[in-house]
Amino acid sequence: MKVLRLRIPPLPHFARTARRTFAKFVGLHGLDGWETQSLVFALGEAVANAIQHAGSRQAIEIRVRVAGDSVVTTVKDRGCGIAAPPSGRVALPSVFAEAGRGFAIMQRFTDFLEVNTRAGHGTVVKFGRYRRDTLG
Repeated sequence: MKVLRLRIPPLPHFARTARRTFAKFVGLHGLDGWETQSLVFALGEAVANAIQHAGSRQAIEIRVRVAGDSVVTTVKDRGCGIAAPPSGRVALPSVFAEAGRGFAIMQRFTDFLEVNTRAGHGTVVKFGRYRRDTLG
């Protein structure tokens, strides 16, 4: 099992550093271009949500685990939490909406997505993909 741990300040310009580091890490462990791109996109959405909505100055924690047939990523903030975490399939908002796409996009670029939140304690977004190179 290979693990990457990152802590970034909740500032937009650190999101790029997290995406680059993440892409290099998963690329080193045999993920193909599409799998890597999908996960980087999902990570970007999760980090953007944490930066925009957590309302906290505490670091955002990112953990990536490559093991066996999957890549699992956890993005954790220590913010205010969210009122209604998504359950089931999240619909994409109208093309004219200026927000509300994050969880829907994460679902479409991953094989699994889980959101846990607690008011005043933060949100944990866990997502990942099953490695296509290990599926038989």
